[in-house]
Amino acid sequence: MISRREILQRGIAATSLPLVAAVAWAQPQTAHAKALEHPSLYKVLFDTRFAASRSFGRDAQWRGQPAHGFDGDITQIWYHDLHPRWQKGPAAIAGLTAHGALFCLERLAWDVGMRVTHRAEQKYDGHEPLYSWVIAPRA
Repeated sequence: MISRREILQRGIAATSLPLVAAVAWAQPQTAHAKALEHPSLYKVLFDTRFAASRSFGRDAQWRGQPAHGFDGDITQIWYHDLHPRWQKGPAAIAGLTAHGALFCLERLAWDVGMRVTHRAEQKYDGHEPLYSWVIAPRA
């Protein structure tokens, strides 16, 4: 049985995706604007431990974004997906995760000239805050 709290959490997570996506797709005010004329998110990450994050991931998939879930540890995603991709060049990612995953991804992104361009804390009852975020090339 789905509780009222879970419905509210899913609703908040689902409404966060357009904001996150709009930040990732915003036209940068630099000489690279032509190259990024039609940028898209390489990946949307969500933490499967949290209902709101799972809902965020489902919404991303529904919108046609490549979404990938993980259980709190981003090591496998980093070694087998993000690191090889970022070695080829920057690629924007977004997500709704706990602070630990965001912290690690933010530090790893610095090495390839990317940074967190959007971060918003989302508070839910019963667990730590989650953060909706976008990591994209530096403008």
